[in-house]
Formats: sequence, structure tokens, C-alpha cells
Amino acid sequence: MMINGSGFYRIDEIKNVYYLSRQGIKVNQMNKKPTYEELEARVRELEAAGSERDSSDQDVIRALSESFQQLADRSQDAIYLFDIESGTFPFFNKRFLDFYEIEEKGRKILTSHSAAQHIHPEDAEKLRAARKRTLEEGGTQGEVEYRYINPDGTTRWMHDRWSVVRDSRNKAVAIEGFIRDNTQKKQAEDELERSRNSALIGSYILQGGRFRYVNPEFCRITGYTKKELIGMPSLNLVHADYREHVQKNALLMLTGQRTTPYEFRVVDSAGRVKWVMETVTSVKHAGLRAALGYFMDITKQKQIEKEQRDKEKLRAILEMSGAVSHELNSPLQVVLTGIEKLGDPNLKDPLKEKLIALISKNTLRMIELSAKIQSISQYAAKDYVDGQKIFDFDAAAKQ
Repeated sequence: MMINGSGFYRIDEIKNVYYLSRQGIKVNQMNKKPTYEELEARVRELEAAGSERDSSDQDVIRALSESFQQLADRSQDAIYLFDIESGTFPFFNKRFLDFYEIEEKGRKILTSHSAAQHIHPEDAEKLRAARKRTLEEGGTQGEVEYRYINPDGTTRWMHDRWSVVRDSRNKAVAIEGFIRDNTQKKQAEDELERSRNSALIGSYILQGGRFRYVNPEFCRITGYTKKELIGMPSLNLVHADYREHVQKNALLMLTGQRTTPYEFRVVDSAGRVKWVMETVTSVKHAGLRAALGYFMDITKQKQIEKEQRDKEKLRAILEMSGAVSHELNSPLQVVLTGIEKLGDPNLKDPLKEKLIALISKNTLRMIELSAKIQSISQYAAKDYVDGQKIFDFDAAAKQ
């Protein structure tokens, strides 16, 4: 018996209880069987009630559908449902339509072909391969990033994420997806990458003690290529005498116990020893804990510092030489003159005694000066003639 367009009702008898089996609606319950006319009248009543209920249900469903569509249209992401068998889009929001429609003969068209026309040719195969892997390997989710071509020929970056709908036999029947415009994020990442690559300071990222990222300046300092460095243990670059020093100070900086850079020596690919200054900080890379390092070549500064120290040493030596010459010259002249006069056979004894005492006094003075030189513990200078300075033995020998 046809009740409405949605199906058939069948009248069943179970222990003198009659039901419309499609909805389990009780028709009559009596000790005797109803007549055909009674059943027909009851069915008409139920048909009228069912029509009203169906109409009400359709109104609710239509209102919910419209609300969901409005909600989807307000989304900043493009939302779609793709039916695999028919190759059509049974559902999509306004954002998806705006992105992937094309205009032919004055009409706007949205098909799988029109959507494909907006994918950059160099990225189309990447998208197809990603979808194919998800469908063939029994997967449920996938994602890919590709370039989208605007109608004016410019490009933007899209991040497409999808879920696969499968039937009871695990056959893929549809794809539900969300597409986000990642152009601004991609531009920011590219700008950051360009700034890293053009930086005058080397930078790198470590995970598990191995290089995961290096910029061109880091490659220049170390002499290794990016390919050679990625995966290399970071301590391989550090001079053997400084490895413990680097590990200790890096740990202090990563744990916030040190804030100033530390210096150490590295050995480049050619075996040359270089001085570097480094800072490290804790970051996340690819969702995992990592260390971001900044690395500066200070070899020239170290050479300049050494040259400056050498100049200071030379200046001190010259000042000491001048001071020694000045301090020893007078007593030495007295000693030499006294010795010469003592050789005079006509020299009287009283004069000899005075000369011997004078020679002895100046000899002791030279011995004292020698002792001061041996006890020098610091640098000190004093003014000399013509604006020059000489070493101050007295001040330098004071404890």
C-alpha cells in the first residue's frame, strides 16, 4: 500500500497487534481482527499525520541546511565536498566558489576541471600525488601546499587539508576539505629566510646535537657546504681543546643561567683554526625541541687583540730598556771612573779609600736595581724627558 513518495507501509500482525512496519506505528489492538474498511480508514489518518510530520521535518532540515551554509560561507577557509564517482562538488562554500570557479561564455562554472586550472602547473603533480597516496594507501587524511594562480596571473600559496570518506567496504567515496590562503604566512617565511641568508652572522638549528639548518654565512665561516653540514654532529667543528667549554656554556645559555656570548675556536674544512663568538637559545623546529645558534667569526678581532698585546709588550720592553739604561748609567759611570783612578800609582791612600767606598756604594745600587727587576709584578711607568715615559722599577716592584 503506497502511503507517500518515501516508501511503503506494510501491515503486520503480531499477537493481535497491528503495526505499520516502516515506522513501527501501532494501528489497532483488539481481541478481533479489524475489517478492511477500518484498516483503510486508519491508514488514511496516519497518511495525513505522516504528511504533516514530513512537511515539518523538511522545514527543520531546510532551516538547518541554510544555517550551516551561512556558517560555511562566513568561514575564511574554502570548504568543499568532492564526490569521487561523479567527479563533482555536492557541497562548497562561497570562499571555495570565489577561488575555483571560471567564467565561460558569460557563465560562472565550478567543476573539477575549473578548479585544476587555478593550480600552478609546477605544483599540480604534487597535489595529485598527495591525493593518490591518501586514497590508495587506505589513509583518512592528507595535506599539501601549492601555488594558486589568480585570474590576473599572480600567485598565492594555498594549504589544502582533507579527510577521506569511506563506505562500509573501506572504499573511498568522497573527499572533505578545507583550503586556507597561506600567502601572507609564506611571504613572511620567505622574508625571514632571505634575511637569514643575507645576514652577516652565521645561524644554525640543532636537533639531537646535529645540524638541521644552516645559513650561507655559517657555510662561509666553516668552509663546508650546506649538504655537508646537514646531519653533521655540531661538535665536529669545535677545536678539541674547546669542546667541553662549548658544551658547558651552551647548556648554561639554554637553561637561562648565562646571557652573554661565549668564545671558542673551530676548525674549518681546510683545517684552519678560527675564533668564533656564539649565542644559543631554545626553540621549536618541525614541532620538536631544538637549539637556534648565532655564530660570528671574530678571528680578525682576535688577531688585532694579539697585535695590540704584542705592541704593549714591546712598549713595556722598550720602556724597561730605557729605564735600565737610565738607572744603571750613573752608578756604572761612577764605578768605571773609580776603577780607572784607582790604577794611578801616585794616588794617596785617603783618596783611595774614598774611591773604594764610592765604587762599593754604586755597585750596591746596581745590585739593588737587579733585585727590583727580578721582583717586578706589574706594569708601571713614569714621565721622562721630552714627554716620553720609562719603566718605574720602584712602583712595579711594590707588592
